[in-house]
Amino acid sequence: MAERIGVFVCECGPNIKEAIDLDTVVTFAQRLKNVVMAKPFNLLCSEAGKKLIEEDIKTYNLTRVVIAACSPREHEHTFKKVLSNAGLNPYLLQLVNIREQCAWVIKNKTLATEKAKAMIQAAVERVIHHEPLESKEIECQMDALVVGAGIAGISAALTLAQKNRKVYLVEKSPVIGGKVARYEKVFPTLECASCVLDPVLDKVLHNEQIELLTLSEIQEVLGFFGNFIVKVKKNARCVDTKTCIGCGACFEVCSVKVKNEYNEGLDERRAIYIPYAGALPNVAVIDKEHCLHFQAEGCNACQNACPFGSINYEENDEVQELRVGAIVLATGFDVFDPKRAPQYGYGKIDNVYTSLEFERLLNSNGPTGGKILLKNGQPPKKIALIHCAGSRTKKYNEYCSGVCCMYSLKFAHMVNEQLPDSSISEFYSDFCLPGKESQGFFNNLLDKNGIEFVRVKDLDSIKFSEKKGKVLIQYKDAHGDMKKAPFDLAVLSVAIEAAKDAQDLARIFDIPQGEGGFFTEEHTELSPASTIKEGIFIAGCAQGPKDVQSTVAQGQAAAGNILSRLIPGEKLVLEAITATVDEDLCSGCKICIGLCPYKAITYNSPSLPFSKGGQEGFSDEKGEIATINEVLCRGCGICAAACPSGAIKAKHFTDKQIFTEIEGLLNTNYAKTSKMSLRGTE
Repeated sequence: MAERIGVFVCECGPNIKEAIDLDTVVTFAQRLKNVVMAKPFNLLCSEAGKKLIEEDIKTYNLTRVVIAACSPREHEHTFKKVLSNAGLNPYLLQLVNIREQCAWVIKNKTLATEKAKAMIQAAVERVIHHEPLESKEIECQMDALVVGAGIAGISAALTLAQKNRKVYLVEKSPVIGGKVARYEKVFPTLECASCVLDPVLDKVLHNEQIELLTLSEIQEVLGFFGNFIVKVKKNARCVDTKTCIGCGACFEVCSVKVKNEYNEGLDERRAIYIPYAGALPNVAVIDKEHCLHFQAEGCNACQNACPFGSINYEENDEVQELRVGAIVLATGFDVFDPKRAPQYGYGKIDNVYTSLEFERLLNSNGPTGGKILLKNGQPPKKIALIHCAGSRTKKYNEYCSGVCCMYSLKFAHMVNEQLPDSSISEFYSDFCLPGKESQGFFNNLLDKNGIEFVRVKDLDSIKFSEKKGKVLIQYKDAHGDMKKAPFDLAVLSVAIEAAKDAQDLARIFDIPQGEGGFFTEEHTELSPASTIKEGIFIAGCAQGPKDVQSTVAQGQAAAGNILSRLIPGEKLVLEAITATVDEDLCSGCKICIGLCPYKAITYNSPSLPFSKGGQEGFSDEKGEIATINEVLCRGCGICAAACPSGAIKAKHFTDKQIFTEIEGLLNTNYAKTSKMSLRGTE
């Protein structure tokens, strides 16, 4: 039976009507094969327009619909819904963009009209071959996993922790809060960091919907959006979190001392410890690598000293299996190791610090109680703050870390407040001051005595040496002249880099990394919190360098994506436009597997039915073939285009549909008169 096609042409106010002769277009459409009706309307996307289409589908018993209007990106979803309401499968629609591709780009009305006719003819030819696709639904988990309990992960977890939804917050360290918890103040307001952060951390610890797993690492991730299975290894703390109150009695009797990584190695801690004063949860942890009890000496000093019996040497590591619907990766950042840049003399010259080390020196809970002191115990009189150490250079990291200028300005504020008689020199090549309050923060420093800004022509020209106990800095100024100046102390504003374990996590979660090792977002502008793997989101500095405000916002954005798609009581609707494999044609070449950006294709043995000697069953005579997971497939069509045997079919974009549309375009007066220039750029 012949198809019954209806053609609707939108005037789009004056946009299309004034640029195209719509009477000619409609008359032309009415004469096309299988078209039973064609008509114009002022605004098809309006309520009146949608009602008109719905009524005409029923009145004319239409089996296919062509709508000539605007871009499919704007209203294809709108018109698909209209078809569904009229009882017609939404994929039996072809939307023709005669606004952007004709009316807006072709000044010649006659030529624009001819092109519109050609595009409508092509759409009519194509829509005949459309198939009534159906969207599938699957049951899904409402719970979510957040990896990383810094401010990005905490923001995501608190946003996700809604009724009927559990959030697993996994953190590899014994405490939460990330690096921000170790800052004294945050820019641009110079608020006390712990005063801002501690109430938020407390919310996490006391939220019944959040299960916190510290000292834990992701081992394996299986499944897909809506149904992930995640194995988490929870390392033994050897301290009972329910009875320990962090009194510190166990620290005092421990004889082992090791470098304190939470103070950037500037002081020492015991083998049983709480990372820093005020850390949450306020529970001790045993470092089994250095604890004498685990090194054959059999020391029980901390167990004997604990008044609450909280020490348990027999506690073992355990693996927990989590079932979640979505995952947020908020694994934070590490910083550039200036030992890679020998010109700074880091590690060889005394009183040269990284920005994180200086943060701990400034912190009241740090190794010096917040006092800025040289290694000889004296306060410095001349301090150099070096911008862009390891960033904005092709030798190390070409990108700008975005926050270094602001935290260097913060250091200048804090040093000037504590040591008003000292002099501070900021060495920079350019300033990066994003945000509405940043310029004002910078302006406040311009009026203070003892602070100078030294512009260097080439960051790579900066070289450190030691002379008479001073840090001698050689640099090329803005005029290209070489200068030298001695300082008591130098701080390197080191680049933000991807976390050291980012590569391992990228492999486990099967997501790509971009420049600098940061996880790659699905789309830089439109989907910065999503990855190409459906259901796995990224937040904070796991995606790229950013400040506290942006980190919090992205954590909440990632959580919002999940909340809008995993709704309690509703099934997960899958994409209908996916790819399928013809088992009879697949040669098992595996070309498609490596090309699929969504990791939706696997290599499996099909179960083929057989009957032999009265026995029925399944054989594997065909060998292994490609199999597409429709849950992961996004219908991009790369596999279909690359398949050398033509075994893969892209639904809604089959070879038959595409070639018929092309033939429909070529077989028109427009194609002949414009010498087949079909790009709409005349």
